[in-house]
Amino acid sequence: MDITNTAEFQTQLTSIMETLAKTAVVEISKLFEENASFLRLEITRFTSENESLKKKCHFLENKLQSARKSAGKMNGTDSPFSHPGLTDTGHRPAIDNVFGKEWCMNLWRHEESHVSEPEDTHLDSSFVIGEPVNLLEEEPDMIMIKEEAFDDCSSEINEEDQDNQSVKGAVQEEIKKILPELDLNKLQNVVSHLSLVVGVEKTEDLSLVEVSDLQDFLEPIQCRKLVKTLKQRESIGQVDGTPNETTLTPLSPNESLPERPFIPSFIKSNWLRSFQVPWNRMPTALAQATSTGERARPGPRREFVRIVVAAMQAHCPNPNLAACGEVARNIVCTYPLTFGDISEEGEQLGNGFSCLQRQLKTRVEHVNRDVMEHRIRRPRRPSMKRDGEQDNLMRTKVRCKVDSYGCINWQPSSIPEGESAESLEMKRKVVAEIFQSAGPKAAELPNVDDLMQQTYVYQRHMINSCPPPTISEIEGHWPFLFTERGLCRHFKILTGIDIRSRFNETLFDKSKRILNYFSRQRLKWNGEIQSMLSEIDDANATDNNKIAMSAILLMMKYFKEKDNAVFILADENSTKTSIENEMSLPATPRLIMLGETLLTSSKWFVSIEGRVTHTIDDQLDFAAALSVFFGCFYVFNIEYEESASTTLEFIQRFFVRINPEGTKCTSKSGTSRRTGSAVQRKPQNFNTRVATFMQRLSEFEWKTTS
Repeated sequence: MDITNTAEFQTQLTSIMETLAKTAVVEISKLFEENASFLRLEITRFTSENESLKKKCHFLENKLQSARKSAGKMNGTDSPFSHPGLTDTGHRPAIDNVFGKEWCMNLWRHEESHVSEPEDTHLDSSFVIGEPVNLLEEEPDMIMIKEEAFDDCSSEINEEDQDNQSVKGAVQEEIKKILPELDLNKLQNVVSHLSLVVGVEKTEDLSLVEVSDLQDFLEPIQCRKLVKTLKQRESIGQVDGTPNETTLTPLSPNESLPERPFIPSFIKSNWLRSFQVPWNRMPTALAQATSTGERARPGPRREFVRIVVAAMQAHCPNPNLAACGEVARNIVCTYPLTFGDISEEGEQLGNGFSCLQRQLKTRVEHVNRDVMEHRIRRPRRPSMKRDGEQDNLMRTKVRCKVDSYGCINWQPSSIPEGESAESLEMKRKVVAEIFQSAGPKAAELPNVDDLMQQTYVYQRHMINSCPPPTISEIEGHWPFLFTERGLCRHFKILTGIDIRSRFNETLFDKSKRILNYFSRQRLKWNGEIQSMLSEIDDANATDNNKIAMSAILLMMKYFKEKDNAVFILADENSTKTSIENEMSLPATPRLIMLGETLLTSSKWFVSIEGRVTHTIDDQLDFAAALSVFFGCFYVFNIEYEESASTTLEFIQRFFVRINPEGTKCTSKSGTSRRTGSAVQRKPQNFNTRVATFMQRLSEFEWKTTS
């Protein structure tokens, strides 16, 4: 073998060894990541068990002293401490070689409800304190005391073990009803964590569980869904007295806004408590769907609604919206996959039963359309408040709104570990100096990401302060929030959603489905939608940007909302300065489109409070522009404008998949889309127009593909 072949062989061998080493590192990393959550759970469980064992040791010590006292009295001795080896309560017995014994482990499972025993008031103060007790050296006494303890407490221990098992079973059932998609292993891990670490001792304690208690075991949307449903169930039967607005105060990490109880005081009527849904009269097709967990088809669902309303009217001729909601809630809780408001991704929309609630109420009104005595309600009782009380209520006027809609980390109350107010202010100044020296492109630097994440609590306390700061003030303190990367990263910490990735995953594919839905039913639509479809055909909307813009414009036509409520068209050569000087920009966010038409635009700005705040880089696409525009509503606590609230909520629920109850538009007045006159807006848990379109889109695709 010559030198050349030897060198080539060594090179190949080195390359193979490097490949093997890299592969091994990758596999080890994957293995570690897969088992990290399980290891954290085990460490937490063992830590909790150790703490429990310490408490049980103290309990056993007190039981031992109690037994010694009773044994001394039976033998006629004056002092229970005359026996050698006993200690006072300030000395713990030696517990070496005790752990692991079967009798000891069983005994220590007993809950120490009587840890502190009353001391004998006739003890002699001159007694001698002996050495610490070794429980294994005094075998006869240990056996006697052990038997006595078992005679007195064995039934109690068994009953408590049974109670613990029953409580765990009840907790598991409650969670299973809300999250039926959880596999058994993950469900048992959650129940064990709640019992051992969080301290859930009964089902009523579940209403006190917070999202942070579950975030290591469940997905963010599952945590929010579980916690919200548990709190909503606890609020049943309470009086609805929660105000729409509250004074802004610092919130703790686990603290959330007070929930509005769904059931007001009149639900105490007997008919709702005793009402039974007529499941036995359910249509055959619907019964098959409930058994397989499929969605209810429109025909059988409408038939079942008629059956349920007929059963309700046998008790109450004219059930109101709240009563229909309670019946709808019971139906959805029984068969959530069949009747619930669930998105295509399996996520709950709003409270999960708004569509069925509205369907029941519509049927009630339809049946009562010609029965005047059923439609007339009793007049409201006059208010019992005195004039002085009314004046006090008027004087306690709130200062600003708490807009944590859809957020999971709206305002953390504690600063990061190892930080202080001075250190956070210093880091803020460093970030501002980096922006001044390097400009917006410095947002891509890793150290800027770290500094912005470390100062997140500082950013939220300024944005949420009362009175709220202006956009110019926020930009002066946190300039990187006005870059695409900085705002999207803040949005992820705030809501738990990477909005940039979410739009990349869903915007273009779902936009194609919307275009297909409108194009294949062209003759069904009104003139505005048909004109928009013709414009889309003329623009040859084949690239992703045009497809996404076309879909949103079609939805605005469908919801009868004006384009300028979201978009502003500007000349393609316009600059930030020229737009601010030549155009009158509204206070609420707008997406400024640079081009001849909205569909042909290729550059974008975002404006807030009458000035351009975000410039989208030329190399970025429409998804990035829409991410910044939509993210501004959450990052800067801005409500949806009434004139575009339906389209924005559609983007929120269909594309971004943020599905809390209620809406981010709290305006009590609006403009009628039919007459154009000012009308009062009805408060809704879930925009029914958004829910109706999503349902019709799914039904259309099911019909056309089957």
